[in-house]
Amino acid sequence: MTVDDSIRRKFTVRFGPAVGEWLDALPALVESLCARWNLTVEHAIAVGGTSRVFRCRREDGSRAFLKLTPDREVATTELTALRAWRRSPHMVDVLVADVDAGALLLPAIAPGTMIEDEPELIPFEVLRSLREDVDLPAGLPHLSDRVRFMAELTVRRAPELESLTGKGIELTEGGVQGLVHGDLHGRNVLRGPHGLVAIDPRPTIGDLTFDLVDWALAPGVATREELERRITRITAGLSYVDGERLLAWCSAVAVIIAATLRPGAQRDFLVELAQR
Repeated sequence: MTVDDSIRRKFTVRFGPAVGEWLDALPALVESLCARWNLTVEHAIAVGGTSRVFRCRREDGSRAFLKLTPDREVATTELTALRAWRRSPHMVDVLVADVDAGALLLPAIAPGTMIEDEPELIPFEVLRSLREDVDLPAGLPHLSDRVRFMAELTVRRAPELESLTGKGIELTEGGVQGLVHGDLHGRNVLRGPHGLVAIDPRPTIGDLTFDLVDWALAPGVATREELERRITRITAGLSYVDGERLLAWCSAVAVIIAATLRPGAQRDFLVELAQR
């Protein structure tokens, strides 16, 4: 098992240079967990810069995903949220965990197709369930902490956008407060055997409107008219959503999304939106 340079770069941006030691020790950690949990690694999954994920076969022949992060808090908060959403049919379950090792074992979802290629789809059943089928947990950070961190990460990724970061803190206290997924977009919603299923939360407590930004600013949205059309659809489908608050959140988060995009019409629109 090797860790290529692109993965090292992503993890270094997210966690700093010290993460190199964790990446070097990762093969031994995977081997140890596979022995404990009776797993056989099939292959690694290409993901973001927070976790490494391996598709595994369990002793009974079923498949599962071994998710590993160098940050114990990331594993702990995700486990807390998954347990809080255990009543929801639209959130992935957790099979077993070792937060000291930064490890979660999650069941495979079939067919597991991401909905990122369906930009017109807004997963209302997921959004409703994550608000309603939840036991609000204690011990999670506040949304304001995540907004600050995302602003810091944006500066690391795109220093030229630093002057546009820092917005949104004032929005975290208002709106409908609850358990926020924190990273709910088309790559983190999969087609399951009985409907759509969300994965990979970055959970906090705060304004639930935050989880709607990626659906308002879906891939391809590059004009104010298209954004307003999406917001109108969302407010029609979710009675608790205030359109003006969602627009304000879109303006606050636009620069964070822009920092992850290549030059183009949507990135230009998001930078313009962030300047308002």
